[in-house]
Amino acid sequence: MAQKRLILLTASVLCWLFVTPVGAESGTTAVFSDLVVDSVVDGDVVVFAADLVLTENARVTGDAVAVGGNVRVAAGAEVGRHVLAVLGSTEVSPTAEVHGRVLSFSSLARLAQRPGVAPKSPRVSVAVRLLASGGWLLVVTGLAFLFPVRMRYGAWALRPLGVKVPALGFLVALTVIASLFAALGFGPAFGVPLIAGLMALFFAGKAVGLTVLSCVVGTALLRRWLHHPLPISLEVFVGMLVLLALRFLPFAGEALWSFLTVFALGACIVVVGVNPGGMLAEPAQP
Repeated sequence: MAQKRLILLTASVLCWLFVTPVGAESGTTAVFSDLVVDSVVDGDVVVFAADLVLTENARVTGDAVAVGGNVRVAAGAEVGRHVLAVLGSTEVSPTAEVHGRVLSFSSLARLAQRPGVAPKSPRVSVAVRLLASGGWLLVVTGLAFLFPVRMRYGAWALRPLGVKVPALGFLVALTVIASLFAALGFGPAFGVPLIAGLMALFFAGKAVGLTVLSCVVGTALLRRWLHHPLPISLEVFVGMLVLLALRFLPFAGEALWSFLTVFALGACIVVVGVNPGGMLAEPAQP
């Protein structure tokens, strides 16, 4: 019960942080409907679960934001501050004028993408993903070795929550991106340390969540084949291999990895909500 209250409280705080405007000014907002801007907008332009298109005549004095959609900025368009796509992509013409940053949360590799920068070749992209995959494999296996009881209890607590876990992870992801977006307004002196701290928290939370998810997957696979408990570090190692393999699937690989990232952030909150007082031994196995 205490764990459920913590999760509900966390979700409420994250919702409040994300939806509460800070110094918001007049602008344009659309929900579940694509928005095409072809004139001057004094303020921010924000769309939810839709795409945002700025034509060559668009002049936005604030930010251009799409949550759950894509942002396309045509040649000649002007954005006074930042262009941001949360769980979407950005397409900015090299001749468009963006006075801030262009951020995309569809992939961390594109988080700091600048307008007009050519994408990496497929061979380089695969090499980078392989290197990153090896890093994730090392980190999650190390976490399982260092904190076996907490990770095991986290995996045990994950199952009854179901779809609440990715829903909570989505709120966490939105909050991280909103905080990152706000940190850009503090300038280089304060903004860079804030962004570095936010990204460190993001990667730490993702690592913990991936460890828990890997434990669930590895336990289900190995115990089905071997029919007896194994060290959690081995189960996490096998489970993470399976999750990483999904990333290299053609067409759907990056989308699946983005979903796993959201799921992992929610799983991290579940691990934080585990009651340490009840963690004197690993949970009884069925």
